[in-house]
Amino acid sequence: MRNVSFERETSRKTSTRIADVSVVIPAYNATAFLAETLASVFAQTLPPAEIIVVDDGSTDDTANVARNLGVTVISRANGGISAARNSGVRAARSEYVALLDADDLWMPEKLEVQVAALAAAAVPSFSFTDFHTFDSRSVRAPRSELRAHPAFRRTVGRAPSGANVVVSASESRPVLPDMYFVPSSAVIRRADVLAAGGFDESLRGCEDTEFFLRLFKLVPAIAVMRPLLRYRRHETQNTASPKRVMTYEFALIDRILHDPGRYPDADARYYRGKGALIHHRIGVCEARLGHFDEALASFETSFRKRRTLRTFFAIVAARSARNVVGRSCFVALRALRRALRS
Repeated sequence: MRNVSFERETSRKTSTRIADVSVVIPAYNATAFLAETLASVFAQTLPPAEIIVVDDGSTDDTANVARNLGVTVISRANGGISAARNSGVRAARSEYVALLDADDLWMPEKLEVQVAALAAAAVPSFSFTDFHTFDSRSVRAPRSELRAHPAFRRTVGRAPSGANVVVSASESRPVLPDMYFVPSSAVIRRADVLAAGGFDESLRGCEDTEFFLRLFKLVPAIAVMRPLLRYRRHETQNTASPKRVMTYEFALIDRILHDPGRYPDADARYYRGKGALIHHRIGVCEARLGHFDEALASFETSFRKRRTLRTFFAIVAARSARNVVGRSCFVALRALRRALRS
Protein backbone atom coordinates (compact mmCIF):
# COMPACT_ATOMS: atom_id res chain seq x y z
CA MET A 1 0.00 0.00 0.00
CA ARG A 2 1.39 3.39 -0.96
CA ASN A 3 2.34 6.03 1.64
CA VAL A 4 -0.18 8.45 0.20
CA SER A 5 -3.71 9.73 0.09
CA PHE A 6 -5.17 12.46 -2.08
CA GLU A 7 -6.88 15.67 -1.07
CA ARG A 8 -8.65 18.14 -3.33
CA GLU A 9 -6.66 21.33 -3.71
CA THR A 10 -8.34 24.15 -1.85
CA SER A 11 -9.03 27.32 -3.80
CA ARG A 12 -9.88 29.26 -0.64
CA LYS A 13 -7.75 32.37 -0.20
CA THR A 14 -6.21 32.94 3.18
CA SER A 15 -7.95 35.68 5.18
CA THR A 16 -4.73 37.21 6.50
CA ARG A 17 -2.56 39.62 4.55
CA ILE A 18 0.70 38.42 6.10
CA ALA A 19 1.64 34.77 6.35
CA ASP A 20 2.78 33.58 9.78
CA VAL A 21 5.96 32.39 8.10
CA SER A 22 9.64 33.16 8.62
CA VAL A 23 11.75 32.67 5.52
CA VAL A 24 15.21 31.30 6.39
CA ILE A 25 17.91 31.75 3.74
CA PRO A 26 21.39 30.33 4.48
CA ALA A 27 23.93 32.19 2.35
CA TYR A 28 27.63 31.69 1.70
CA ASN A 29 29.32 33.92 -0.91
CA ALA A 30 25.90 34.38 -2.53
CA THR A 31 26.28 37.88 -3.97
CA ALA A 32 25.69 36.66 -7.52
CA PHE A 33 22.22 35.25 -6.79
CA LEU A 34 20.90 36.62 -3.49
CA ALA A 35 19.18 39.77 -4.80
CA GLU A 36 17.24 37.75 -7.39
CA THR A 37 16.28 35.18 -4.76
CA LEU A 38 15.03 37.88 -2.38
CA ALA A 39 13.10 39.55 -5.20
CA SER A 40 11.15 36.29 -5.61
CA VAL A 41 10.25 36.44 -1.90
CA PHE A 42 9.23 40.12 -2.09
CA ALA A 43 6.94 39.20 -5.01
CA GLN A 44 4.84 36.74 -2.95
CA THR A 45 1.09 37.26 -3.21
CA LEU A 46 0.98 36.40 0.50
CA PRO A 47 4.11 37.98 1.98
CA PRO A 48 5.93 36.36 4.91
CA ALA A 49 6.12 37.90 8.37
CA GLU A 50 9.92 38.03 8.27
CA ILE A 51 12.90 37.19 6.07
CA ILE A 52 16.12 36.04 7.71
CA VAL A 53 19.38 35.74 5.76
CA VAL A 54 22.04 33.80 7.64
CA ASP A 55 25.44 34.91 6.36
CA ASP A 56 27.59 31.82 6.93
CA GLY A 57 31.01 33.46 7.08
CA SER A 58 30.93 34.84 3.53
CA THR A 59 34.03 36.55 2.15
CA ASP A 60 32.08 38.56 -0.41
CA ASP A 61 29.36 41.23 -0.05
CA THR A 62 26.52 38.83 0.83
CA ALA A 63 25.62 40.48 4.15
CA ASN A 64 25.54 43.99 2.70
CA VAL A 65 23.36 42.89 -0.23
CA ALA A 66 20.84 41.48 2.24
CA ARG A 67 20.93 44.51 4.57
CA ASN A 68 20.52 46.94 1.70
CA LEU A 69 17.34 45.09 0.73
CA GLY A 70 15.93 45.52 4.23
CA VAL A 71 15.90 41.95 5.54
CA THR A 72 17.16 40.59 8.86
CA VAL A 73 20.78 39.43 8.68
CA ILE A 74 22.46 37.01 11.08
CA SER A 75 26.24 36.85 10.63
CA ARG A 76 28.11 33.82 11.91
CA ALA A 77 31.41 32.02 11.41
CA ASN A 78 31.32 29.52 8.59
CA GLY A 79 29.78 26.28 9.80
CA GLY A 80 27.99 24.86 6.77
CA ILE A 81 24.45 24.99 5.50
CA SER A 82 22.96 22.92 8.34
CA ALA A 83 24.39 25.19 11.03
CA ALA A 84 23.17 28.25 9.11
CA ARG A 85 19.66 26.84 8.76
CA ASN A 86 19.55 25.96 12.46
CA SER A 87 20.62 29.50 13.39
CA GLY A 88 17.83 30.92 11.25
CA VAL A 89 15.21 28.58 12.69
CA ARG A 90 16.21 29.44 16.26
CA ALA A 91 15.91 33.16 15.49
CA ALA A 92 12.56 32.83 13.68
CA ARG A 93 9.47 34.21 15.42
CA SER A 94 6.68 32.80 13.24
CA GLU A 95 4.69 29.58 13.53
CA TYR A 96 6.08 28.28 10.23
CA VAL A 97 9.54 28.30 8.70
CA ALA A 98 10.01 28.36 4.93
CA LEU A 99 13.45 27.20 3.79
CA LEU A 100 15.05 28.83 0.77
CA ASP A 101 18.58 28.46 -0.56
CA ALA A 102 20.26 31.66 -1.67
CA ASP A 103 20.26 30.77 -5.37
CA ASP A 104 16.74 29.35 -5.83
CA LEU A 105 13.59 31.24 -6.87
CA TRP A 106 9.97 31.07 -5.71
CA MET A 107 6.94 31.53 -7.92
CA PRO A 108 4.76 34.45 -6.69
CA GLU A 109 1.90 32.31 -5.33
CA LYS A 110 4.07 29.75 -3.51
CA LEU A 111 3.47 30.78 0.10
CA GLU A 112 -0.20 31.53 -0.46
CA VAL A 113 -0.84 28.07 -1.92
CA GLN A 114 1.14 26.24 0.78
CA VAL A 115 -0.32 28.17 3.70
CA ALA A 116 -3.82 27.36 2.42
CA ALA A 117 -2.92 23.69 1.97
CA LEU A 118 -1.52 23.45 5.50
CA ALA A 119 -4.55 25.22 6.97
CA ALA A 120 -6.85 22.71 5.24
CA ALA A 121 -4.84 19.64 6.33
CA ALA A 122 -6.63 17.11 8.53
CA VAL A 123 -3.56 16.72 10.79
CA PRO A 124 -0.50 18.91 11.45
CA SER A 125 1.85 18.51 8.50
CA PHE A 126 4.66 20.11 6.57
CA SER A 127 4.55 20.90 2.87
CA PHE A 128 6.76 20.74 -0.19
CA THR A 129 6.01 21.51 -3.84
CA ASP A 130 6.80 20.38 -7.34
CA PHE A 131 9.65 22.29 -9.00
CA HIS A 132 11.46 23.09 -12.22
CA THR A 133 15.24 23.10 -12.63
CA PHE A 134 17.27 25.66 -14.55
CA ASP A 135 20.83 26.86 -15.05
CA SER A 136 22.56 29.64 -16.97
CA ARG A 137 22.80 27.53 -20.15
CA SER A 138 19.58 25.53 -19.94
CA VAL A 139 17.33 25.48 -22.96
CA ARG A 140 15.28 22.41 -21.93
CA ALA A 141 11.56 22.95 -21.52
CA PRO A 142 10.47 22.89 -17.84
CA ARG A 143 9.06 19.58 -16.59
CA SER A 144 7.57 18.24 -13.38
CA GLU A 145 10.70 17.16 -11.48
CA LEU A 146 8.65 15.42 -8.78
CA ARG A 147 6.77 13.21 -11.19
CA ALA A 148 10.01 12.53 -13.09
CA HIS A 149 11.83 11.28 -9.99
CA PRO A 150 11.79 7.45 -9.69
CA ALA A 151 11.73 7.54 -5.87
CA PHE A 152 8.70 9.84 -5.83
CA ARG A 153 6.87 7.61 -8.32
CA ARG A 154 7.62 4.53 -6.20
CA THR A 155 6.39 6.27 -3.06
CA VAL A 156 3.38 8.20 -4.34
CA GLY A 157 2.49 6.72 -7.72
CA ARG A 158 0.81 8.88 -10.34
CA ALA A 159 0.07 12.18 -8.63
CA PRO A 160 -2.27 14.43 -10.65
CA SER A 161 -0.98 17.84 -11.61
CA GLY A 162 -2.45 20.52 -9.33
CA ALA A 163 -3.44 18.08 -6.58
CA ASN A 164 -2.41 18.16 -2.94
CA VAL A 165 -1.02 14.75 -2.00
CA VAL A 166 -0.63 13.60 1.61
CA VAL A 167 2.58 11.58 1.97
CA SER A 168 3.28 9.76 5.22
CA ALA A 169 5.55 7.11 6.69
CA SER A 170 4.28 3.53 6.77
CA GLU A 171 5.41 0.13 7.96
CA SER A 172 5.42 -1.41 4.49
CA ARG A 173 7.60 0.84 2.33
CA PRO A 174 10.07 3.73 2.74
CA VAL A 175 8.64 7.22 2.50
CA LEU A 176 11.93 8.83 1.44
CA PRO A 177 14.11 6.27 -0.38
CA ASP A 178 15.87 9.17 -2.06
CA MET A 179 15.62 12.95 -1.73
CA TYR A 180 12.96 13.62 -4.37
CA PHE A 181 11.98 17.16 -3.34
CA VAL A 182 14.01 20.31 -2.72
CA PRO A 183 14.33 21.90 0.75
CA SER A 184 13.73 25.32 -0.83
CA SER A 185 10.14 24.22 -1.44
CA ALA A 186 9.49 23.21 2.18
CA VAL A 187 7.27 25.01 4.70
CA ILE A 188 7.46 23.48 8.19
CA ARG A 189 6.14 24.31 11.64
CA ARG A 190 9.03 25.76 13.60
CA ALA A 191 8.06 23.60 16.59
CA ASP A 192 8.34 20.47 14.40
CA VAL A 193 11.81 21.45 13.17
CA LEU A 194 12.93 21.81 16.78
CA ALA A 195 11.18 18.60 17.88
CA ALA A 196 12.96 16.69 15.11
CA GLY A 197 16.29 18.04 16.34
CA GLY A 198 17.07 20.41 13.47
CA PHE A 199 19.63 19.72 10.77
CA ASP A 200 22.63 17.55 11.65
CA GLU A 201 25.58 19.95 11.58
CA SER A 202 28.15 17.14 11.41
CA LEU A 203 26.96 15.94 7.99
CA ARG A 204 28.43 17.67 4.92
CA GLY A 205 26.07 16.01 2.47
CA CYS A 206 22.71 14.22 2.50
CA GLU A 207 21.84 16.41 5.50
CA ASP A 208 18.52 17.24 3.85
CA THR A 209 17.57 13.57 3.49
CA GLU A 210 18.59 12.81 7.07
CA PHE A 211 16.58 15.71 8.52
CA PHE A 212 13.42 15.03 6.52
CA LEU A 213 13.54 11.35 7.43
CA ARG A 214 13.42 12.39 11.09
CA LEU A 215 10.64 14.87 10.30
CA PHE A 216 8.58 12.18 8.54
CA LYS A 217 8.85 10.15 11.76
CA LEU A 218 6.86 12.95 13.45
CA VAL A 219 4.45 14.35 10.85
CA PRO A 220 3.19 13.66 7.31
CA ALA A 221 3.74 15.96 4.35
CA ILE A 222 1.50 17.63 1.83
CA ALA A 223 3.02 17.54 -1.64
CA VAL A 224 1.64 20.42 -3.68
CA MET A 225 1.75 19.18 -7.27
CA ARG A 226 2.37 22.60 -8.75
CA PRO A 227 5.86 23.81 -9.79
CA LEU A 228 6.16 26.69 -7.32
CA LEU A 229 9.96 26.62 -7.14
CA ARG A 230 12.73 27.17 -9.69
CA TYR A 231 15.74 25.15 -8.52
CA ARG A 232 19.07 26.42 -9.83
CA ARG A 233 21.71 23.88 -10.81
CA HIS A 234 25.35 24.86 -11.15
CA GLU A 235 28.76 23.24 -11.00
CA THR A 236 29.62 24.28 -7.45
CA GLN A 237 26.81 22.18 -5.95
CA ASN A 238 27.60 18.91 -4.13
CA THR A 239 25.32 17.12 -6.57
CA ALA A 240 27.86 17.79 -9.34
CA SER A 241 30.27 15.10 -8.03
CA PRO A 242 28.91 11.51 -8.07
CA LYS A 243 31.91 10.23 -6.10
CA ARG A 244 31.35 12.83 -3.39
CA VAL A 245 27.64 11.99 -3.26
CA MET A 246 28.47 8.32 -2.61
CA THR A 247 30.68 9.36 0.30
CA TYR A 248 27.82 11.41 1.72
CA GLU A 249 25.41 8.51 1.27
CA PHE A 250 27.68 6.24 3.31
CA ALA A 251 27.71 8.84 6.10
CA LEU A 252 23.91 9.01 5.97
CA ILE A 253 23.58 5.22 6.17
CA ASP A 254 26.01 5.06 9.11
CA ARG A 255 23.96 7.70 10.93
CA ILE A 256 20.70 5.78 10.38
CA LEU A 257 22.18 2.43 11.41
CA HIS A 258 23.64 3.99 14.55
CA ASP A 259 20.20 5.07 15.83
CA PRO A 260 17.43 3.58 13.64
CA GLY A 261 14.69 4.48 16.12
CA ARG A 262 14.88 8.14 15.06
CA TYR A 263 13.66 7.29 11.55
CA PRO A 264 10.57 5.64 10.04
CA ASP A 265 10.90 1.86 10.40
CA ALA A 266 10.58 1.04 6.71
CA ASP A 267 13.17 3.67 5.81
CA ALA A 268 15.65 2.35 8.39
CA ARG A 269 15.32 -1.12 6.84
CA TYR A 270 15.69 0.28 3.33
CA TYR A 271 18.85 2.26 4.06
CA ARG A 272 20.38 -0.76 5.80
CA GLY A 273 20.25 -2.53 2.42
CA LYS A 274 21.20 0.54 0.38
CA GLY A 275 24.81 0.33 1.54
CA ALA A 276 25.28 -2.82 -0.55
CA LEU A 277 23.98 -1.03 -3.63
CA ILE A 278 26.39 1.90 -3.17
CA HIS A 279 29.36 -0.47 -2.84
CA HIS A 280 28.23 -2.17 -6.05
CA ARG A 281 28.06 1.20 -7.84
CA ILE A 282 31.58 2.07 -6.65
CA GLY A 283 32.79 -1.28 -7.99
CA VAL A 284 31.27 -0.50 -11.37
CA CYS A 285 32.98 2.93 -11.42
CA GLU A 286 36.35 1.39 -10.53
CA ALA A 287 35.98 -1.32 -13.18
CA ARG A 288 35.24 1.29 -15.83
CA LEU A 289 38.47 3.02 -14.87
CA GLY A 290 40.37 -0.27 -15.13
CA HIS A 291 40.95 -0.44 -11.36
CA PHE A 292 40.00 -4.11 -11.08
CA ASP A 293 41.52 -4.79 -7.63
CA GLU A 294 39.52 -1.89 -6.17
CA ALA A 295 36.42 -3.00 -8.10
CA LEU A 296 36.73 -6.52 -6.71
CA ALA A 297 37.03 -5.22 -3.15
CA SER A 298 33.88 -3.11 -3.57
CA PHE A 299 31.90 -5.97 -5.12
CA GLU A 300 32.94 -8.34 -2.33
CA THR A 301 31.92 -5.80 0.32
CA SER A 302 28.56 -5.40 -1.43
CA PHE A 303 28.09 -9.17 -1.55
CA ARG A 304 28.80 -9.54 2.16
CA LYS A 305 26.10 -6.97 2.91
CA ARG A 306 23.54 -8.35 0.46
CA ARG A 307 23.92 -11.50 -1.63
CA THR A 308 22.61 -11.02 -5.17
CA LEU A 309 23.33 -12.77 -8.46
CA ARG A 310 24.27 -9.46 -10.07
CA THR A 311 27.01 -8.85 -7.53
CA PHE A 312 28.17 -12.48 -7.68
CA PHE A 313 28.70 -12.23 -11.44
CA ALA A 314 30.39 -8.85 -10.96
CA ILE A 315 32.88 -10.52 -8.59
CA VAL A 316 33.56 -13.25 -11.16
CA ALA A 317 34.07 -10.64 -13.89
CA ALA A 318 36.38 -8.51 -11.73
CA ARG A 319 38.51 -11.53 -10.78
CA SER A 320 38.80 -12.54 -14.44
CA ALA A 321 39.70 -8.99 -15.48
CA ARG A 322 42.69 -8.94 -13.12
CA ASN A 323 44.72 -11.12 -15.50
CA VAL A 324 45.88 -10.05 -18.96
CA VAL A 325 43.47 -12.25 -20.93
CA GLY A 326 40.54 -11.32 -18.76
CA ARG A 327 41.39 -7.61 -19.02
CA SER A 328 41.53 -7.83 -22.81
CA CYS A 329 38.13 -9.51 -22.88
CA PHE A 330 36.72 -6.87 -20.55
CA VAL A 331 38.00 -4.04 -22.75
CA ALA A 332 36.63 -5.76 -25.86
CA LEU A 333 33.21 -6.21 -24.28
CA ARG A 334 33.11 -2.54 -23.28
CA ALA A 335 34.01 -1.50 -26.82
CA LEU A 336 31.32 -3.77 -28.24
CA ARG A 337 28.76 -2.33 -25.80
CA ARG A 338 29.63 1.24 -26.85
CA ALA A 339 29.39 0.27 -30.52
CA LEU A 340 25.95 -1.27 -30.03
CA ARG A 341 24.73 1.89 -28.27
CA SER A 342 25.91 4.22 -31.02
